[in-house]
Amino acid sequence: IYFRWSLVRTLSTIYKQKIKIIMNQVSLLLLLFFCHFLADYTWLSTSWMLNAKRLGKPLPPILFHAWVHATLMFIVLIPFIGFKSNIWWLFLFQFITHFLIDVWKGRMNGWFPSLQNPANKWHWVIFGFDQYLHAAVIIGMVYIATKQ
Repeated sequence: IYFRWSLVRTLSTIYKQKIKIIMNQVSLLLLLFFCHFLADYTWLSTSWMLNAKRLGKPLPPILFHAWVHATLMFIVLIPFIGFKSNIWWLFLFQFITHFLIDVWKGRMNGWFPSLQNPANKWHWVIFGFDQYLHAAVIIGMVYIATKQ
């Protein structure tokens, strides 16, 4: 009986640790997605940035927009991982990938002007793929930030 009770306590402890890790990951994921929302769909995304993102140029407003994303996410990451060296890599990863994805999407609008029309179904396909890429980056960031 002692052996079984010991096993149950051990499994219970392991289970609680796993739940804590998963909740930590889910919390970070939701917070990073909220950062993405704030930086893309609120006053943090200015007309200066939006006009540049529309055609993928000029680059300075898009760089600043990517910096806003990376900075918000950096601030959220601090309580989760502190100032470990990978927080700086995560900042750069978010900054560079967000910049490249937004430039790509804008350039697609320039190369294929009909993509700017929301009545065109391909406008939404490109928009959805753009958001998919941003989500994949955020999921990758959570994985890197929380891996044991």
